Amino acid sequence: MVNLFEIMQAAQGGNAYNTLAQQFGIGTEQAQKAVEAVLPAMSMGLQQQAETMEGWQKILSSLSQGQNSAQFFDSDGDGIPDNLEDQGQNALGAMFGAPQISEAVATQAAQFAGLPATMMQQMLPMIATMVLGGLFKGAMNNGLGGILGQMMQGGQTGGMGNLGNIFGGMLGQGMAPQAQSPAGGMFGNILGQMMGGQQAQPQPQAGGLGGMFGNILGQMMGGGRPQPAPPPPAPDPVASGLDMLKGMFETGKEVQSTQMDALQQIFGQFTQRK
Repeated sequence: MVNLFEIMQAAQGGNAYNTLAQQFGIGTEQAQKAVEAVLPAMSMGLQQQAETMEGWQKILSSLSQGQNSAQFFDSDGDGIPDNLEDQGQNALGAMFGAPQISEAVATQAAQFAGLPATMMQQMLPMIATMVLGGLFKGAMNNGLGGILGQMMQGGQTGGMGNLGNIFGGMLGQGMAPQAQSPAGGMFGNILGQMMGGQQAQPQPQAGGLGGMFGNILGQMMGGGRPQPAPPPPAPDPVASGLDMLKGMFETGKEVQSTQMDALQQIFGQFTQRK
């Protein structure tokens, strides 16, 4: 299973740490320490985002625009693109949801990496872009290209309207039942299952003439005999792809307990403010 640490090791043909070191005038080992200080926060942020429909919307929406990030991920240390800052902020928004968390994460990571906080704040969008590019490639490899393509097409042709319709169907808001798009229902069912949601099942009606006739007909047709169990449903490739994508949110390397405590405090404070 690919994780965030492995993504960064593979980024830019294995030269990601050299790229960061050259860009910020530090040693390669120092650049790797900076990345390792940031990845646990990105992992925690992505996992928390994946606990809500809104968070999944941010993640998938960012991935649907991740071609440029994937190009930066694949580039072999051949320079920093002009639009990297926008890409990086988009990636950070998908991971943390709020700029205040990004700033707090940069400050905390700088302490563990032994770097100035201002440098870490400048480095964070670059790291986030590489991570998003790796997640984009992982999403495509895990069969999520159709979802990302549909979301990207919605953004190009209908602004946020089509994207809103998809997730409106997921949340059951803003759409009449007969107007709900098949894609919205599919995404809602998939994410609902991933998040432990269950849909109410119709309850059989008992009693009255209907119940009596049902019992008689059931006995006449051998209803008392044991019925074979229905075959298990075939695995949904989209649900499997999302589950594999969520597995990629793991850090992939042991994290110091003091660092985890600091991150939990950061995310906890922001949650309380909300």
